[in-house]
Order: sequence, then C-alpha cells, then structure tokens
Amino acid sequence: MNPPLPARLARLSRHQVALVSAALFWGGSATFTKSALDAVPPLTLLVIQLASATAVLWAVLLIRGPRRPPGRKWVVRLGLLGLLEPALAYAFFTFGLTRTTASNASLLTGLESFFAIGMACLFLREKLTGRACAALVLALAGVATLEGLGSGFAPHPGDGLVLAGVVCAASYVMLAARTAEHVDALTMTAYQFSSGLLFTLPFAVTRWASGAESLPTDASAGAWAAAALSGVVGYAASFLLYNYAIKAVRATTAAMVLNLIPVFGVACAVVLLGERLTGAALAGAVLIVGAVVVFSTTEGDATPEDAEKPLSGDGAAVPTGRSAGQQ
Repeated sequence: MNPPLPARLARLSRHQVALVSAALFWGGSATFTKSALDAVPPLTLLVIQLASATAVLWAVLLIRGPRRPPGRKWVVRLGLLGLLEPALAYAFFTFGLTRTTASNASLLTGLESFFAIGMACLFLREKLTGRACAALVLALAGVATLEGLGSGFAPHPGDGLVLAGVVCAASYVMLAARTAEHVDALTMTAYQFSSGLLFTLPFAVTRWASGAESLPTDASAGAWAAAALSGVVGYAASFLLYNYAIKAVRATTAAMVLNLIPVFGVACAVVLLGERLTGAALAGAVLIVGAVVVFSTTEGDATPEDAEKPLSGDGAAVPTGRSAGQQ
C-alpha cells in the first residue's frame, strides 16, 4: 500500500531537489539572455556565457582538488556532450531568441522532456507506470495550456530554431545519463563546457572577422552582468546540478522535471520583463507542477531510493531501468 502524497513528497531526495533547482536556473536564463541580447549579438553572447561558465567550473574544480581524470573514451564522450549542449542547443536557442519572445522560448523548452522521455523508453529501455503515463499526459496538457494553443497563440520565426535546440538538449539527456555513471558531476560539467566553448569559438571568430558581429565594447555594465550571470547561473550551475542528479535518478524522472522550465521561465519573464501573464498560462503552470509532483512520487515508489543501485566495476552506481551492456 502506497503512503499518502505528503509522506511521499517529504521523501523527495536531494537529487530531485537538485533537478528542480536546475529547472529554475534554466527557466530564468531565458530572461537574462533576452535582456543581454538587447546589447550583445547572439553568438558573441553565447561565447561570453560559455567562457564565464567554464572559468567558474574550472576554478571550483581546482579548488576542490584533483580527482582521477577521465580516460580517453570518456573525454571523447564529454566532448560530444559539449557539442550537443551547450554548443548546438544553446546556439540554436540564442539565435532563436532574437526572433521570438522570452516566453515563447521558455515554453518551447518544455517539449524537451517529451523528446527525452521517448528516447529513454526507446533506447535506455526505461518503463513508465500507468500513473506516470497519466502524469505525462497531464504535463502535456499543461504545456499546451500554458502556450495558449487554440486561444490566439501566434508562433514566431525563431521558434523553429529554439525547437532544434530542444532536440539537441533531449539527446544530451540520453548521453549524460550514461556518462554520469563513470565521471563525477563537477569534472563532467567542466569538460563539457570546455568542449562547448571550443566548438563555438571558431564560428564566433568567423562572424567577428566578417563583421557580422563585433565585441560589445560599448555595452553597459548591466548588459555584461546579465551575460555573465546567465552563463554562470543559467548554464554552469544548472548543468552541474543536473549532472549530479542524473546519476541517481531515472532518465525519465530527470526529463519529466524539465517540464518546470517553462513555468519558471514564464514567471521570470512576467516579473523581470513585464510580459503579460494570462489565465491560461497560470492554469497550465498549475497542471505542469501537479504532473511533475505526481510523476516524481510515482516513480519514487517504482524505484525507491532506499534500494541502492548496484555498483559497476568502477564503483559507480548503475541507474535502474537500463539494461546491462548498454554503457
């Protein structure tokens, strides 16, 4: 017999709290990025964000002290992580923001969880309970309501670019779920962002050389602060929290919590950018939050945290729900 919902909520682990915090930082980053784009061109902004995030991550890594560096196989995989996200995902996202609203961008990122959950079920062979499927449908209804579908929702030209970034981000969830079993979160995130910065720099240099973009030497201190803050908080902190959590929870659970991104994104857009909050958006947010709570507690019953995950040969926990030999 399952315990009541309040008892299951009290049982939420620090990993689930880390996931919610990551969603908060991701959702808020759209507002800071949109603000910085008023003074900084998109690819230049992405370089500033990645450089700020990478510098902070490596500083923390050096302060923490050395750990066993990842082997060549894992360095390659971390490089691929950095290519998928933040390089490609955030390049699409940043360019998309120049042709859409912060609310639209935040709302579209809510689709990431549906792509990621589908990939986890298909490729990682994770399974959903009946109640979890019902919660997923409820979240989909919440996203649709929050987007205002059927009530005058007007797409913008940049929405397609944002959606392309979402697909890259969903693919990242898949690869990160496997990598986190073998590389600690801080090392994983630092290498990932270093790779992302290296992939992005050549394109930025090309645009600077062609005159398509230029360094914002005349940008205000506030614009520079918004760019750096979106990189450190919206990128470095959020990914560090997510990479820490995904080692201990199912990929489907980690993906489901991503539905909170548009909720936090719309809230930040309303508070900081003065964008209008509709009744539909509020109702959608309530549906999403309820769906995430039901999904998380249901999955917690299916894979209780008290049952420690078996350890792999290198001492790393092997997440449940994935078949052997898939690493």
